[in-house]
Amino acid sequence: MNTDTSRRKAAFRRKRFILFAAGAGLGGALGLVIGSLLTYWIGEGTVRMIQRALRRLGGDDSHPSFDLLLQ
Repeated sequence: MNTDTSRRKAAFRRKRFILFAAGAGLGGALGLVIGSLLTYWIGEGTVRMIQRALRRLGGDDSHPSFDLLLQ
């Protein structure tokens, strides 16, 4: 009886790992496809504008700060 229970637990763990791996793979693939379609739909210029805005908000902008130049 004890070996039957341990076999069930091992089979359940293996099945859970396979389901997790399949879900992670499917999620990654869908993310790439949806991201590519979204980028194509909104356009490359818009994506660059969003990236530039995020860089400016983060303080990592390669352009000079005009506020400092006016001092």
